Amino acid sequence: MKPALKVCLTSLFSALLFFSSVNSYGDSNKSDAKGSMQDQPTAISKAIMQAEQLHADGKTKKAVNDLEKILPKVEALEDEVLLEKTYRLLFEYHTELKNKKKVEEFGILYNLTKTAREKKELESSNKKKESLLKKNAYAISSLKEENKKSELDKELAQQEVILKSSELLVTRDSLGILDLINSERQNQIDLLNKEKQLKELKVKEQALIIKEKEAREQLTWVILGSLVLGLLTLGVLAFYIYRNLQQKKKYSNQIEGQLQIISHQHENITNSITYAQRIQNAMLPHENSFHQQFPDSFILFKPKDVVSGDFYWFFNVKTGSALNDYDAENESNAAEDSQKIIVAAVDCTGHGVPGAFMSMIAYNLLNMIVSKNILEPDLILAELNRSVRFALQQYKNDNKDGMDMAICSIDKENKVIEYAGAKNPIVIIKDGVLEHIKGDKEPIGGSQGKSDRIYTKHTIAIDKPTTVYLFSDGFEDQFGGPEGKKFMIKNFKELLLSIHHEPFDKQKGILDKAIEDWKGTKEKQIDDILVMGLRVS
Repeated sequence: MKPALKVCLTSLFSALLFFSSVNSYGDSNKSDAKGSMQDQPTAISKAIMQAEQLHADGKTKKAVNDLEKILPKVEALEDEVLLEKTYRLLFEYHTELKNKKKVEEFGILYNLTKTAREKKELESSNKKKESLLKKNAYAISSLKEENKKSELDKELAQQEVILKSSELLVTRDSLGILDLINSERQNQIDLLNKEKQLKELKVKEQALIIKEKEAREQLTWVILGSLVLGLLTLGVLAFYIYRNLQQKKKYSNQIEGQLQIISHQHENITNSITYAQRIQNAMLPHENSFHQQFPDSFILFKPKDVVSGDFYWFFNVKTGSALNDYDAENESNAAEDSQKIIVAAVDCTGHGVPGAFMSMIAYNLLNMIVSKNILEPDLILAELNRSVRFALQQYKNDNKDGMDMAICSIDKENKVIEYAGAKNPIVIIKDGVLEHIKGDKEPIGGSQGKSDRIYTKHTIAIDKPTTVYLFSDGFEDQFGGPEGKKFMIKNFKELLLSIHHEPFDKQKGILDKAIEDWKGTKEKQIDDILVMGLRVS
């Protein structure tokens, strides 16, 4: 039996060696063929490596151009590995360059090539497995033939076994007695082992009981400690909460006291500003006095705050007095006596209280200047500039306060208007034609070096009904509209031209509504607004 088995194993081993040598021979032939085919695309492989180096050097566009140039050659070569690598590099580089169309194109080509390669590799692997199975089947069939030859040897071996079994019967009885003795001994040993195991289990059980007792005691102490710690924590939190409440109450009382102080101060300031408003209103000419001289006229005056830095001013040249009072009884006589009126729209630096202080200074200086019989608009501006610089001592400090203004002298008898402006312009409309006359660039006062400034005088003939508008920059500079922009001088002039034929009380209402609509609810008034309109003929 042993020689036959040895022969079978030897045959099987020889068959396996044969098939493995055949397989290795086939693999070596394949590798040689593959090596020979790799020699052909060497130049293309180098070009691909150069493109990879360009990409590593940060020249991705150059790498893409080189790869796209050699792509037709790679496709013609039918080398799946090189083609897949080329598609992959183009897909990655176009992704970096964010060329969406190229990314989509080369991504599809790369995935298709990769899938085809993997499919071929799988088919090749399956073929190898089938070949190996065939080889194993052949080896098994050869082994079966060897087994048939050894059947005769098996019969001879069986006869030998029968002879040996008869010899064993003689010794079986003696061995049986020994087995009984050994079995009894083994049973005693097993019994002793079981008793030992029971003792060990009891010891372990007692140890577990002790550990459970200790664990319960530890858990009890942990629970008690946690309760004590929790109570201490709650006590500390309660203390801090109480202290914070006391501090908040203290701060609240302090804030309330400060609010009362601020409220009292605010009330005092408000009362002071309101009183300043009464003083300013008392100083400004009454609008009805303006209507006495110019029946077709209006004044739109909208201070940003309670008091204003803008103000209007009139002066009757014939009577030599400012038009501060409205005389209803002598209204007709006043109109006849006042054939020459000086009108000014003044915009002082700032608004609110600072602007109001400047307006009071300017108002008194204007009255003082005309009282010296300085009645020409350009000369009034020059003298006002000197007076402001002297009053504020601007020749020896860095004070920059001043004013912009438009001033005109309306001579009804000689039918002529004389105008001069310090930055602020004037608008004249005749026969539906608007004329925008700009003032000089120099303001009144300020930090400019020259104390003596010369202002330009413009003369306008009243040869037909003439509408005159004087104004500050508050209207045109107001923010608003759908885009939050300034109203602008262009839109303001177009608005004046569109309404100049309307009655003057209606013009005032249109202008007021226009600026309020422009401002809307989102924007606040940013400056004082002053617009004066009149018609002479």
